[in-house]
Amino acid sequence: MDSIRDIFSNRIFRIPDYQRGYSWEKSHLDDFWQDIFNLQKDKVHYTGMISVEEVDKNEYGKWKDDKWVIEGRNDKPYFIVDGQQRLTTVVVLLWVIIDSLKEDEQLSFVSKETLIDKYIFTENKGQNLKSYIFGYHKDNPSYEFLKREIFEQKGDLKIKDIEETTYTNNLFATKDFFTKKIKSLSLQDKSNLFDKVTKQLKFDFKILDKELDIFIVFETMNNRGKPLSNLEKLKNRLIYLSTLIDEETSLKKELRNDINENWKTIYKYLGLNKERKLDDDAFLQNHWIVFYRYERREAEYYANDIFDRIFTSQQVFRKEIGHKEIKIYIDSIAEAVKQWFVIFNPSHPHALELTQSKELLYWLKKQNIVGFKAFQPLIMATLLSEDDNNLKIELVKNTEAYVFLIFNISARRSNTGTYHFNAKANELYKKDLTIKEIIDDLKFWIYGTDEVSGYFDRDNFFNFLKDLFQRDATSGYADWKYLKYLLYEYELSLDKSGLNENTLFPYNGLSVQNVMPFDPVKVCWKNNFSSYSKREKKYLSGSLGNFILVNHKSIDSTNTCFDDMRGVLSLGLLNEKEASDYEVWDYNTVLDRGFKILSFIEERWNISLGNEGHKKELLFLDFRLPSLPVKVVLL
Repeated sequence: MDSIRDIFSNRIFRIPDYQRGYSWEKSHLDDFWQDIFNLQKDKVHYTGMISVEEVDKNEYGKWKDDKWVIEGRNDKPYFIVDGQQRLTTVVVLLWVIIDSLKEDEQLSFVSKETLIDKYIFTENKGQNLKSYIFGYHKDNPSYEFLKREIFEQKGDLKIKDIEETTYTNNLFATKDFFTKKIKSLSLQDKSNLFDKVTKQLKFDFKILDKELDIFIVFETMNNRGKPLSNLEKLKNRLIYLSTLIDEETSLKKELRNDINENWKTIYKYLGLNKERKLDDDAFLQNHWIVFYRYERREAEYYANDIFDRIFTSQQVFRKEIGHKEIKIYIDSIAEAVKQWFVIFNPSHPHALELTQSKELLYWLKKQNIVGFKAFQPLIMATLLSEDDNNLKIELVKNTEAYVFLIFNISARRSNTGTYHFNAKANELYKKDLTIKEIIDDLKFWIYGTDEVSGYFDRDNFFNFLKDLFQRDATSGYADWKYLKYLLYEYELSLDKSGLNENTLFPYNGLSVQNVMPFDPVKVCWKNNFSSYSKREKKYLSGSLGNFILVNHKSIDSTNTCFDDMRGVLSLGLLNEKEASDYEVWDYNTVLDRGFKILSFIEERWNISLGNEGHKKELLFLDFRLPSLPVKVVLL
């Protein structure tokens, strides 16, 4: 068992290009910190395994900044095969502690300069060289970031050229975590902490036999701890296959560089929005559907395809897979990640750079709100293969309509059309179908033809709502989870200024408000609805026309009469102002607003909800005829 002080004696370490980046998050850091904090002075703590591979001269001979340390001081270079997450965390913590020292301060009687020389970097000032004791291989996208942003040293790139990824964000978050933890520590406390980390944490340090296939070892070992994602495994697998291809060394090197560059791109876009990091394997699976196939009968089919059927050493030896096939695949996935980013981040400034279409992003925002169901592959294939933005927009309009009408209104099974449209995504990408044919197909599934019914079903919607009205614990439309989206779309339709043509105001800050209370208490409400039975009051308060969309704190309608509410509503959103135009809030008002919103649904999504009687039934207001015309007063 070796301590960090032992491990860092006359050795330098590099994280190779086939390794994933730094993946520890706050929960891992909390556990690590607690292990150190609880460690008593006379105890040791087993921290895990570190497995390394000695770097041969053909490789380290290219390391111009490090060669002098290796050949001049006889420090041995190693690639870290397993344990890089733990070791990276330790090194970041050591740097934070050392960097916090004043120039004349020491830890355990060792100067700041000496500590930096042992654990962080060593300098050859005569030749203006600086060798990092621990770092990434130059082909790793975190190489420059670690030097510049963590160790705060000058690098080879300008700051604006440093790529940020999910991994580099994790590195920075770790530095920030430890900086906050040691901020209030005294020099003695820092010294005690430093001793714990360098002397009391113990590792099982192993130098792997050169006869082992290091790529296979990596894939096996790194399924411990935080498991590798399939996307992370795939990079290692492709680099491994590039070494097996029967071609010139320069071409192998070129392919390996291409793999590294494309994975930089992939992780740049998966982590570009720090507030909404995109999942590795969800992206990999959806791209595989587009690029290769979809299979509903086999769990993890895409991973089985990738690792057991397609990208295997046997396929390389049979010459079924070679440089060309790998290059086509990695170029496709690197281009696809940009469109994947656009799909889920249409409000991000970079999305406009990639699409050059505000209207396309406008519809993608709607799709994000209403949900995608299984349409991510089809939309990805569209963005990858179609140049005409108008056709892209038309397709997204129809996928939005499909999700809203078939799933959210007609309450169809969640897998309706999944297999069919995933197959179409692959056909579209391969140019076996045109986007116009896909759009026509979507319309057929939604609306049908004169001879064949589509999947939109008004009666399904009625039966679903009927259950929400009849159950004691639910209140009709109030418990339909897509009511907010409908009212949002209705609000947009009331804006005749054109300001919302290609923009949407924030959805998350809005809420749905009932006007008539579910359980009227105040006299003003009781008087208006005194002639109705308990069941009828539930139908009225839960009917579509009783709900408005607001962007402010909800008004407590139980304790607020409509006359008092109108003044607040008149200053709100357009649908609130429309509601405030009614002189009274009664059966006729709720019915009138319900009719308006149902008519909007018909126009917006190109459907029919039936005649007036059918609509009253859908509003659950068919228990009484309106007595007088609705009075509207314009304020």
